[in-house]
Amino acid sequence: MNGLVVAVSERVHLDCHATLCSKDGCSVSLQGTASTRVVVDLDCKKLEFAPRQKRCDYLVVGEDGDDAWVVAMELKSGRFKATDAARQLQGGADMVDSWLPWNSSFRFVPVLAHGRTVPREEQKALRRSSNRVSLRGQEKQIELIRCETPLAAVLDASA
Repeated sequence: MNGLVVAVSERVHLDCHATLCSKDGCSVSLQGTASTRVVVDLDCKKLEFAPRQKRCDYLVVGEDGDDAWVVAMELKSGRFKATDAARQLQGGADMVDSWLPWNSSFRFVPVLAHGRTVPREEQKALRRSSNRVSLRGQEKQIELIRCETPLAAVLDASA
C-alpha cells in the first residue's frame, strides 16, 4: 500500500469521515470496493472551505494491494447542469489534492450519480473537454452512473 488512505484519514477531521455515500435521495453503494478506504463528506462543517467554494458531495480514497484510487463523487437526484456538476467535482479534486502525499500514484475517477433521465444536451455537455475534471495531471471525463449503482462497477471499468 502507498499510504493514501492513512494520509487522507489523518488530514481530515474525524467528524467528516462517512460510512455511506447518500444525499437527497441518491446513493452509491461502496460494497465490493477496497476495504481499506476513507470516505469524506465534503459538506462537513469542520472542513476549511471558502463559504462559496464549489465542491462535490464525497471523496472516496481506497487501496487494494498496489491499486489505489481517488473518487470525487457528486450525487444528483433531480435535474442538473453539466457545467455546474463539473465545477463541483473539480472543487472536490482541488481539495483532495492538498491531502494526498506528493509522491503517491493512483487512478482518479470523477463520478456523477443521477436519479433521473439525463437530457441529451447534458449528456453531450458532460463529454466536452471543457467539462473534464483533473487531479495531478490526470484529466478525466466524468463517469455518469445511476443512483444505487455500486462504485465497484465504475472502478472496475476504469481500471
